[in-house]
Amino acid sequence: MSVIWLHPGGVDIPEGLRAAVARGAVTPLAQADLSEAVLMRHCGLVTGMLFDQDAAMALRPALERFLDAGGRWFFNGHVMRPLLDGLMPYQAMTAPKRSDFALIARHPHPVFAGIDIASLETNRGVAGFYGRGCNPPPPGAVVINTLGPRDVAVDWVWHRPGGGAFFSHAGNDLAQIATMHGIGAQIWQNIVAWAAGGACISGDEARVGAVSCDGRWLLHDTPGIDASRAPGAHPRLIATNAGTYYQIEALEGARYRAIFDDVVAPEALDRVLTPDDTLLVSCRTPPTRMIAQRERVARHLEAGGTVIAMGESRSDLWLPHVAFTPVETNFWWWLTPGADLGLRIAAPEHPLMSGMVDRDVTWHLHGWFVPPEGAEVLVTDDEGRVIAYDDRVSTPGRMIVTSLDPMYHHGSRFMPATTRFLDRFLPNLRGLLEISAENHGA
Repeated sequence: MSVIWLHPGGVDIPEGLRAAVARGAVTPLAQADLSEAVLMRHCGLVTGMLFDQDAAMALRPALERFLDAGGRWFFNGHVMRPLLDGLMPYQAMTAPKRSDFALIARHPHPVFAGIDIASLETNRGVAGFYGRGCNPPPPGAVVINTLGPRDVAVDWVWHRPGGGAFFSHAGNDLAQIATMHGIGAQIWQNIVAWAAGGACISGDEARVGAVSCDGRWLLHDTPGIDASRAPGAHPRLIATNAGTYYQIEALEGARYRAIFDDVVAPEALDRVLTPDDTLLVSCRTPPTRMIAQRERVARHLEAGGTVIAMGESRSDLWLPHVAFTPVETNFWWWLTPGADLGLRIAAPEHPLMSGMVDRDVTWHLHGWFVPPEGAEVLVTDDEGRVIAYDDRVSTPGRMIVTSLDPMYHHGSRFMPATTRFLDRFLPNLRGLLEISAENHGA
C-alpha cells in the first residue's frame, strides 16, 4: 500500500518526492478524485496548504474510518474546519516578538530524524516562516516542537483513541520550508516513511505537552472593517473560496467577512452568479479550479459583469485577452538597506487606489501584464511593467487584474503590508460597486 500525496490538480510533483513516486511508495492524487474507496486502498495521506477543507468535509466520515482502520494523516496548514472529531480551529499568536518564534524541540520524532530543528527557525536570519500559531493539540497528543517561551504547539502527533494517527504541522508545507534549507528530500523521505506506518512516538513514551492556556496570547478574533451600506438594493460582491486555510481566513474571518455578499466554491458560480454581480477570484486559487469555469466567466463578462482577478491564480489561463509573464520572486529584496521593490501606484485617482501610497502595494513581485490598449494602468514596477490594471475595453464587461496576492499573506497571518492593502482595497472596491450601480441606473 502506498501513501497518497493530495494536490488540487495541475501541479508538478515536488522534486524531493519524485523518487518515492517512481518506486510506487507515493501516489499523487488530485483532491477531486479522492473517495473513501481510494482512501482505503492506501495506508497514509499527506495534505498541504492547497488542501480544500470545505470539500474534505463531505468526506469527513470516510477520513474518520480511514484513520480508524489504522491509516495515518500528515496535515500541513491551519485547521479551519472540523475535519475530525477532536480537532480544534487554528489559533494565531497575538503581536508576536522575535523571541516568540524560537523553535524548540520538545520530543524527538522520526519525521525530524537527521534534521537540526534549530536550523529551521530562520531563513536568511528572518524568523516566522516556520509557524505563527498552532492547531490546538487534542488530549493525548504529543507535542513535538513548540514556538517561544509560551510553548505554542506548532508540531504534534495524535494517536487517536479510535485508531490511526494524525500529525499536525501548523504552518505552510513543512517540506517546502525544508527545501528552502536544502533538506527537502530528507524531510519528504521522513514524512513518507511515517505516513506509511513507520516508527512514531506515543503518549506512553513522552510527557504530553499542552499549548499555553493564556487566552490573551492566542488570537481568537479581530475587529471587522465597517462595510455598512445604506438601505435598499445593492450590487453583490461574490468571492471564490477554494477551501484553503488562507482563503477561509481572508474571506470568513471577522476583519473582512462583512465586505462580501456571498463566498462560494468556484464550482458553484454557475448556480450563484448573475450579470449584475461582481466576481472576485481570490489570491492563489488553484488555476485548474478556474480553468474549469472559463466559459462561465466568459459569459459573465459578455453579459456586462465585472471580474476581479487577484494574484497567483494564473488569470491568463481562464480570462480572455490577458497576457501575463510570471517572474521568479525575490522574497528577500527588503533585507538590503535602502532597497526599493519599485512598485508604484500609477493611477492614485482611481477609486480602487483611494487612500493608498506606494508602500501599500509593496511586498512581492510575481509577474507583469501587457494590458490591451485603452485599459487603465493602476500599478507598475520600476521598469514600467504593469502589475494591476482596469480593463473596460476587451469585453462588454469589466476586468480588474493584478498579480498582487494580499489575501494569501493576510490569510496566512504573515506580511502586515498585505493587511494594510486589503484594509483599503476592499472598502474601496465596495465603494466602486456602489458608484458603478448609481451610474448604471442614471
